[in-house]
Amino acid sequence: MNQSRLFFEFNTENIILALSNKKNMVTPFISYCKANHTLSPKFIKLIRSDAYILEVSRHQDLTQILQDTDSTFFLSSGLIRKYIEHQGKDITLDFLSEDNLLDSDLFKYQYLEGQELRLKALEDSRLIVMPHALINKLLRHCPESGFILKTLMTRKIYQLNEQAALSRIPDASSRYQIFCSLFSNPKRIPGKYLASYLGMRQETLSRIKASTELN
Repeated sequence: MNQSRLFFEFNTENIILALSNKKNMVTPFISYCKANHTLSPKFIKLIRSDAYILEVSRHQDLTQILQDTDSTFFLSSGLIRKYIEHQGKDITLDFLSEDNLLDSDLFKYQYLEGQELRLKALEDSRLIVMPHALINKLLRHCPESGFILKTLMTRKIYQLNEQAALSRIPDASSRYQIFCSLFSNPKRIPGKYLASYLGMRQETLSRIKASTELN
């Protein structure tokens, strides 16, 4: 069997996992790491040999597949919404665009009175999948891995602090304007999800957008 073209399909979902021999597809993660630290040939070789690609279609639910995959995920293209359902309401927690990380360990925890974290693609998306076994190899054999991991964690903590600060701004218009300064292209996000994330009604968001465009 030719492993470079081996695919796995999951039920009726149009989710495809492609094995790792497509070197150009894992390049975005390697380039991202290179921007933070010099990489050894061993690091690059392990990523190219052990990482693989997860491609999902717009509106696809990613929750189950990520739950069942003991891995870290790097979003190389696309947009993903992170949300929970609480008391019959759909609450958006975050939007993940390019160069963001996810980890299957997130699904070990429950949120707001036992609610399950859920993920859905808002655009056709591609993730680079790095099994935890690969992460452990990198940490054992590539000294730069610890520094890269620290850099990625620091960036994520900074993003979470930004989100926490944004949620506490009392003025709805200011929340929207600050969000637009933080998110590179807010027009990618459907209004109903952005309104949920910003803690306002969709009608309020529409009025703020119209007022902002006039000014």
